[in-house]
Amino acid sequence: MQEGLSAPVIGPSTILPRGFLWLAPVWYAAAALGLAATHWPPVWFRLTAATGLLGVLLTFVLVLSTMTVRAFVADSVGVRLGLPATTHRRGRHRRQARHLTWAQIERVRIARRPYGARLEFMLSQDATAAARPGTTGVLGKAGVWLLLLVIPFWYLRRPTGLASPLDRPPRYRVALRDMTTDQLGQTLRALAPPDVTVAVLVRKR
Repeated sequence: MQEGLSAPVIGPSTILPRGFLWLAPVWYAAAALGLAATHWPPVWFRLTAATGLLGVLLTFVLVLSTMTVRAFVADSVGVRLGLPATTHRRGRHRRQARHLTWAQIERVRIARRPYGARLEFMLSQDATAAARPGTTGVLGKAGVWLLLLVIPFWYLRRPTGLASPLDRPPRYRVALRDMTTDQLGQTLRALAPPDVTVAVLVRKR
């Protein structure tokens, strides 16, 4: 892509499927129920083990929530969402990035967040079918999440949260660290064509 804006993305969606982090409390609940249901080892040992597992859970969630990867690039052609091309992470599907041209984007929404700013790229009617959310049924989605729950490393077969779209309306969401809404607004307005709206959302007091 041409020279433009390159920014660090915060959160687990840079390397994991969207919603993967919510599986961690399920794993902890299963382990805690297993400890509560057994009569051995002693109660003090089981309570200590449950407390230790809770500390591991909180550390796991905190580390993944605050990790940063330079996984966002924008220029006069469009935007790129996903792990950088130089990544050595495993998983062919996880390494696939999403390239969106400005013709596929109708509107950009920018909102201020404590870590920086959150961007949402709303897809236009000209967006290709590949860029839009899939039509996987409820049973298909349940099967995917069951595999992720039972076999955690199945995430290597899934696209990252940045490369998979949200629906209603169809869009992509990315959380940028250490970037202000004013900086993003000015830069993206200079890169995007005039027919793409770049809006900075302001919270009402």
